[in-house]
Amino acid sequence: MKRRSISAFFLILPAALLLVFSQESCREKKPHRHLGEKVVVQRPEELKQTVTDVIESALEDAVSASHDSRSFPFANNSLMQELYRRRQFAPMWTRDSSWLSEGERLLQLLRTARCYGLFPEDYRSRHLDSLHRRTRFDTSRSTRLNAALWAEADLYLTSALLELATDLRAGRLQADSTRMRDSSLNLTFYSKVLDSFRIQPVDSFTRWLEPRYPAYHELKTALQRFLEKARFRRYTRLDAKDSLRLPALIRKRLAEDSLFAGEGLTDSAALAAVLKKYQRRQGLKPDGKVSPELIQSLNRSDWDKFEIIALNLDRYKQLPPLPAEFIWVNIPTYQLQVFRADTVSFTTRVVVGKPETRTPVLASAINNMMTYPQWTIPPGIIAKEILPALQRDPGYLARKGYSLLDSNRNEVDPRTVKWSRYKKGIPYKVVQGSGDDNALGVLKFNFPNKFSVYLHDTNQRGFFGRSKRALSHGCVRVENWHGLATYLLERDSLLLAMDSVSKARPVPVDSLNSWLAQKKRKWIPLRRTLPVFLRYITCVGRDGSLLFYEDIYGEDRRLRQAWLTRK
Repeated sequence: MKRRSISAFFLILPAALLLVFSQESCREKKPHRHLGEKVVVQRPEELKQTVTDVIESALEDAVSASHDSRSFPFANNSLMQELYRRRQFAPMWTRDSSWLSEGERLLQLLRTARCYGLFPEDYRSRHLDSLHRRTRFDTSRSTRLNAALWAEADLYLTSALLELATDLRAGRLQADSTRMRDSSLNLTFYSKVLDSFRIQPVDSFTRWLEPRYPAYHELKTALQRFLEKARFRRYTRLDAKDSLRLPALIRKRLAEDSLFAGEGLTDSAALAAVLKKYQRRQGLKPDGKVSPELIQSLNRSDWDKFEIIALNLDRYKQLPPLPAEFIWVNIPTYQLQVFRADTVSFTTRVVVGKPETRTPVLASAINNMMTYPQWTIPPGIIAKEILPALQRDPGYLARKGYSLLDSNRNEVDPRTVKWSRYKKGIPYKVVQGSGDDNALGVLKFNFPNKFSVYLHDTNQRGFFGRSKRALSHGCVRVENWHGLATYLLERDSLLLAMDSVSKARPVPVDSLNSWLAQKKRKWIPLRRTLPVFLRYITCVGRDGSLLFYEDIYGEDRRLRQAWLTRK
């Protein structure tokens, strides 16, 4: 996994500190100690100061690149130099050839990093364990009094804590440039990390850094139970094309999960019964049938599952602070939920964007609704679908019920336009008039966003009966749109009734129903906006168990290749 530099968060030293450095330069120069060299002191009482000298020299080398960087392979050198400088470069985790309790606790935290969806190897856990064993159990003078060895252990441990704290707070899925702009990841934060770890129990320390969302902790709880039984091993791989051997291979694969379906290859009833048990365990539809989803689930190893869990824990770390009440659309589950005080108060099925026209991840707030809306087709759809159709047949728009408008919104006859001259876009708007046949249906929920997407009804309501509902051009189609509209209007009325200052009058639900019955096009403002989050979460925790959802946009695969290929 590529480690991202956190040195960019290091604050430039104030001018007063430069005076300190200039004064120190006038003092008698200490011997320059390089990390990796053997520096054995003569007497035990010399060890602490010599370890301090080695740490200071090593950090100076790392920052100035005046020494072989392979002996100090960290990306946060400037930050570490300042944090150690504030402590006069004294070791933080050891003292007088002994490990402090804080150092032992930190080593244990690194060893159990998987419990947080992290990877011990990211923090050089094996190397630290090797240094720990060597310094603890090798009582020879050349080891016990080797100041460079103790300095190396201290520096590696500090760097590991800084990286682990960053991953717990911000996750690993943001680009360096994004993390550099995170004002919370600064020198004050990392100094507090060091201080907090010393005085807090590990559980309290990690909770301080992690997201506070219930869904995050439900997934993390399910991860703990998963790790108790996980077997990071190879399983029988199933090939759906090998129809002759597939039943036997499925039985073998189920047996590897302690699910036995009998020996008779023709006993389909016994196999179906065990498949149902497996499907219930995995949160799949328990129909006992061999489907592509079942094959995909059986081919997913515990290592694959752990990586997917880790990615989804990091996705929660990318969330902005969640309000007390909000709309949550999880794209892979094809579901919309309204949360109020951590409780689901409304839910409905949705249709989301196709893989080629994805629903984006975003955060906004619904501020108005529109009855019997017109659909202005986005430029991307025009370039991909409308323009090629017009080049084949100028009568295409009329058959679809679309109008062609110029920049002044005057209607243009498509047969008067030479469509062959356009390659990507057109200087016109394509609009579908309001009505029951409109792609947006009879109601549209608007919220500001750069993607020009929204929630809406649909004229293709049969889509909601499908199990896979990635079928739209990017907007989110809502099955129970009337229930959601009613919820928003009743919420508006309640909040305005509680506001003795506001003179605004809410729109009653009866008015909405009247406009719908009359097929009137009406703009309905919401006096109290409701935040909406469109997210992409492919694994959740429920009652201590894990539920995996289809990676419909291939995001898990892309992120695993980008961040986790070296695990």
